[in-house]
Amino acid sequence: MPANPPVARLLLVDDDELVRISIRDNLTARGYECIEASHGGAALQMLQADTPDVIISDIAMPVMGGIEFVVKCRAMGCQTPIILLTGVNDSSVRTLGQDVGAFECISKPPDYNQLDRMIKLMMALDLPA
Repeated sequence: MPANPPVARLLLVDDDELVRISIRDNLTARGYECIEASHGGAALQMLQADTPDVIISDIAMPVMGGIEFVVKCRAMGCQTPIILLTGVNDSSVRTLGQDVGAFECISKPPDYNQLDRMIKLMMALDLPA
């Protein structure tokens, strides 16, 4: 009998608690383990103690937004794949996210089937954490 694949641990970063709850509930229902932070600064502190398999972060947040968060993650050597979420329909924002080191930038609210496929792809590629 084949072993069950390991459960991906996800870090959800969004200042809107209702958005985090929605994302968490949808992804835990798909078998993922989720931890949460309300802004980029809190997420950076969490990363110093524990590295998730994938990070999903909003772009527009107070304290530290998603773009700055990605830049600081990469500067501290964190190679965990990051998916950015944006409510802005602007291709330059999406491009900037990828330019600073995000795996992908998708619209809010996310299409959970698309998000699930991205997470599985990142896990299959065995990208460094």
